[in-house]
Amino acid sequence: MKKRCFTGLTCLAVSLAMLLAACSTAGSDTSTSTQSPSVSDGTAAESPSVSDGAAAESPSVSDGAAAESPSVSPNEEVVFTPGTWLSDHGEYYFFDEGDTTGRTASLDSGTGVGFTYTLSGTEATFSMGGADTSSSCTVSRDGDVITLEWADGTTEQLTYVSDQGSDTFQFYSNQELADLALTYYKEHNGAQDNQNLTSAAQANEDGSVSIQVYENLGDHNSTAAWYTVDRMTAAGTDDSGNAVDLAGG
Repeated sequence: MKKRCFTGLTCLAVSLAMLLAACSTAGSDTSTSTQSPSVSDGTAAESPSVSDGAAAESPSVSDGAAAESPSVSPNEEVVFTPGTWLSDHGEYYFFDEGDTTGRTASLDSGTGVGFTYTLSGTEATFSMGGADTSSSCTVSRDGDVITLEWADGTTEQLTYVSDQGSDTFQFYSNQELADLALTYYKEHNGAQDNQNLTSAAQANEDGSVSIQVYENLGDHNSTAAWYTVDRMTAAGTDDSGNAVDLAGG
């Protein structure tokens, strides 16, 4: 009888142990199953942040790159285009093709000097008429206009007017136009022998040239005629609006 009871208790104990083991395994599976959605949710939750962060930073990088990119530094090819440039200081600059040389020509007299130049970035040095007369300046270009900021504080603007060089570009200086106007007036007004007549020319803001032919009466000048003409052709009008061609007679 005692032996059967002991055997029964032993079987009961084994059954309980197996039941507990089964419950423990089920609990472990349930815990693992419960945790999986959290990991997935966490990953899902983090992914948009990374994506949003990358998206948020991209414009800043692009904007920063755009803001910090330096402008292209000028060089001989893009700044000093070969040809003729008109200076607001009253002269032409002729830049030679394929070289760092050129010459100037005054609007008043037509005379000028040769020059050489060097360019490094936006800094240029001109040697005008000789190596001992060098002047440095900062160079910038906007379309057909070059601005030279000289070391002495003055500013000069050059405007591109022709692809012709100094050997082919033709113009009349102020002195030449004044002489032509005086001759023209005398030929058309029977005043060839009037020794008191003289003339003077002045450039206008629009590029034309006005010439006054006048008689010097000692205490004052008496205007005989006004002409406004084109510097390239010497053709234009008189003070009455009639067409004139000072060079053609």
